[in-house]
Amino acid sequence: MKRTTDIENYDILYVSEKIGLQHVDGIVINKTEDAVRNGLTNHPHSVNGFICAICVKGNAELRINFQKRKLSPGTLMIVLPDSMMEPIEVSEDLHIDTIFFSPDFISRDSFSNNFIFFQKIRQTPYIKLNDEYFEIFRKHHSHISMHYFRERNKSKLEILQFLLLALLSEIKDLYDEYPEQNKKYTRGNELTYQFFDLLCKHHEKERSVLFYADKMHLTSRYLTTIIRKETGKSILSWINEAVIAQAKSLLKTSNFSIMEITDKLHFTESSLFCRFFKKHTHMTPSEYRYKS
Repeated sequence: MKRTTDIENYDILYVSEKIGLQHVDGIVINKTEDAVRNGLTNHPHSVNGFICAICVKGNAELRINFQKRKLSPGTLMIVLPDSMMEPIEVSEDLHIDTIFFSPDFISRDSFSNNFIFFQKIRQTPYIKLNDEYFEIFRKHHSHISMHYFRERNKSKLEILQFLLLALLSEIKDLYDEYPEQNKKYTRGNELTYQFFDLLCKHHEKERSVLFYADKMHLTSRYLTTIIRKETGKSILSWINEAVIAQAKSLLKTSNFSIMEITDKLHFTESSLFCRFFKKHTHMTPSEYRYKS
């Protein structure tokens, strides 16, 4: 397996190379049905870009920002930058039409800073589409893909940006109409989403409940109670899960030594990291790294 110290997350270049494409800076689109399943669903990873995907065939169970989600035919999946994704189970026939693009690709548009829209996506990253919307989104993907793979087109970048903005407008309308968006979210819901956002950003360095409570201007006891009530798990369980996901990603996507990974994840000794990893995975880091 080829690994590099330059890759710790899924950015545009990495995804492009994994599925054999390097056509347009800032955006990647799958060319074959199995490209995503074969190239990008083998281990946990952080996401440095936007994912817009529609499941055409097969099934998958994933964790997005440490929360389990099930992907099935007719499901639209939107993943925001700085998210954590971890495959749990992926069927052999999984076919996902995927558009992956960097924040800069649409930075000139108001979508890039639309907090309310993004908050809706954080709350509901999956939407089951009816037949009409399923066909609409497949046609969007097909149209964008057609221009993406054209060999000679001097206006390709501009065309793709405009087509992508049209797709995002469709997604925004869908989220505005979706019944889930009309339900009222409790204080506990909002605090839980805030905690997971912070966990995605800081889990490499910060593993104390006090750190996250301070960031949210809450007491540790109150935050602990809220998270357990909302998720059924303790904060420490979620923190450990995030660290393990990051460790798995580093073991599979980089050639950092165990000592270097120990330092990156802020363990004081490699023996402590190895014991921590084995406790939660029942494998040593080396066993996991070379497991097929």
